[in-house]
Amino acid sequence: MLQLTGSPAALGLVLAARILPTVVLLLIGGVIADRLPRRAVMMASDLTRFGSQALAGVLLLTGDANLASMIVLQLVAGTAAAFFQPASSGLLPEVVPAKDLQPANGLIQLSENFAWTLGPALGGLLVALVSPGAALIFDGVTFLISAIALWMLKVDRRAPSVQENPSILRELRGGWTEFRTRTWLWTTVAWAGTFHLLVLPAWQIFGPSIARDQLGGAPAWALITTCSGLGSVLGGVIALRMRPRYLLRASFVPLGMYGLQLLALGLLAPVPVIAAAALVSNIGLSMFNVFSFTAMQQNVPIEAMGRVSSYEWLGSIALLPIGQALIAPIGSQTSPTTMLIVAAGWMAITPVLLFMIRSARNLRAVDDESLAEAAAQQAEEAVEPDVRAQKV
Repeated sequence: MLQLTGSPAALGLVLAARILPTVVLLLIGGVIADRLPRRAVMMASDLTRFGSQALAGVLLLTGDANLASMIVLQLVAGTAAAFFQPASSGLLPEVVPAKDLQPANGLIQLSENFAWTLGPALGGLLVALVSPGAALIFDGVTFLISAIALWMLKVDRRAPSVQENPSILRELRGGWTEFRTRTWLWTTVAWAGTFHLLVLPAWQIFGPSIARDQLGGAPAWALITTCSGLGSVLGGVIALRMRPRYLLRASFVPLGMYGLQLLALGLLAPVPVIAAAALVSNIGLSMFNVFSFTAMQQNVPIEAMGRVSSYEWLGSIALLPIGQALIAPIGSQTSPTTMLIVAAGWMAITPVLLFMIRSARNLRAVDDESLAEAAAQQAEEAVEPDVRAQKV
């Protein structure tokens, strides 16, 4: 877009067109994910994004692209993403036994972290060595590969639940009930909202500018972000190997360490110190993501997973654009250092706040023993009616 228009504002419009329909349609996407086969929803979403990204690349290569066409294509891609994410959260329990959800989520987190670390570098190389159009076509092909992988996936085919009143509003209310009645879930989502309102924007906005002005420029920031990615990968490996008895509690203290990189940046520590802090900081965040996804998949009924996941995603990320828009003006009235230290302080007290939530700290992971207990309880409940009938 910068090559096409020379306008950062135009780039902002295209990026906004990608995220806006995702936020607006996420709840509807959750309803659809619980109504239709989730794999089919994800495949349709991938094929749609394959078409939108590949077409955008072709338009750039042929010189036919303009601002309007790029906005429309990104609106299409963002709409498809709104249906993919809720369906993906519910698909995993259909493929993986409950006791294996944690390592499965660990593998997913690990692959995502590798992609977030290597993807920008690969994209930059394609843009520099070939063209932006070629990079977008390659991006589109990755969605096609994803659709093929989903088509090859063996899924436990479950009949959709029969709804007495299949109205979207009623299903949304049912999903909201499932969400709000689990205190450990809505409280951790509320915390995630504060993270995306204050902590992440402080790092995203002030980090590059401080690196540019006071740490030596782009090479310093590249080292810091690379260490962030490595920390995320390491956190995924740890989460893959761990088998904690209390699922969420295991990540509370590591999560609080995310403030180390904010503190080091705010105090203008040497670049190697900030990079080391970034590596340590992102270990806990990656672990928290794995354990929280696993907790939701193990404890939310499969027939409501799409809707509950959409509420979880919306509550977590909806405040991010607001934080990104407000953090710089607030920082100009105080200082970037002040905002970074405030964000670091919030992360420091996060383990205490989360530990105070009884249902969060006592939420047990599903293992072979708990599965056996649940099966025994179901068998007992199945026998009780016969016993009562004999007594009558």
